[in-house]
Amino acid sequence: MMLRTPALICDASPDGTSLNAVDFDLAPPEVLDSARRVAEKEYRRNVRKTNELVSQMVTLYLLAENKDVAIIFNPGGWGWASVAEMPLWATILKGMQEVLEEAGLDVMITNYLRTKHGPLALLGETGALLKFSRAKGRELAVRIEHLLCHRPRLKVIIAGESNGAAMAEDAMRCLYHHPRVFSVQTGTPFWAPSKPHPRSLIINHNGIEPDTFSSGNVGRCIVANVQALFGRYKGSRGNVLFYIGAPGHVYTWEYPVVREKITLFLQQTVVTESFSNDNIILKEDALCPVK
Repeated sequence: MMLRTPALICDASPDGTSLNAVDFDLAPPEVLDSARRVAEKEYRRNVRKTNELVSQMVTLYLLAENKDVAIIFNPGGWGWASVAEMPLWATILKGMQEVLEEAGLDVMITNYLRTKHGPLALLGETGALLKFSRAKGRELAVRIEHLLCHRPRLKVIIAGESNGAAMAEDAMRCLYHHPRVFSVQTGTPFWAPSKPHPRSLIINHNGIEPDTFSSGNVGRCIVANVQALFGRYKGSRGNVLFYIGAPGHVYTWEYPVVREKITLFLQQTVVTESFSNDNIILKEDALCPVK
């Protein structure tokens, strides 16, 4: 099964298409109007970012037509990797899709590329990872809030791996009030632990070996990297930012604990919970403020 994952950012995903080119005539006027209103409130005088956000929100709305569940994946690392560049988590996305489809739900998957390439983008991502700012989480939450407003039967799963799990958590904290938003996170950074929530699944142990990145075992990471430098490392795989070794910081659908926990979580929450078809009114001040 091939995963098609269009990118939720102005740059196109290497294995998908960007959510920026859209025929606005396909969207109802009220969807376009509310997208414009929300985008102008978020970015005020920045015309380029306003137009990009409007395009992404409207296109996301169109892609979600006749869908029951939307999975939005936040990659680890610096936030610019596509699903094709993260084959292990791709197995998890495929597994999640199969579980939901076996329950009779129609699923769409998007790849939230939160960072562009370049030094300024890296500075912004570093600030977000260190929690100097939660703006990136809010930026994702704004898109989801708008989508759910206009797709009243849709459920959204915010998925995140490693640093992407931290961003998923920031978005989830903005959307705790929304009963149709769920989260699946693996390998959260030790300095930014996720908050337990009935609609969130947080996995920081793959069932094979403790996650040194999530547990903050810096000493073990240093030893593993020094051993690898001299070709003497014999332990398990796992890395942070693609190059820094972190034993145990690896998650795949092939690991029984990962597969069983996610399957049970989806079956007990996303599959079983049903909601009213009434539209949820979009409250422009409902989201957490940008810091």
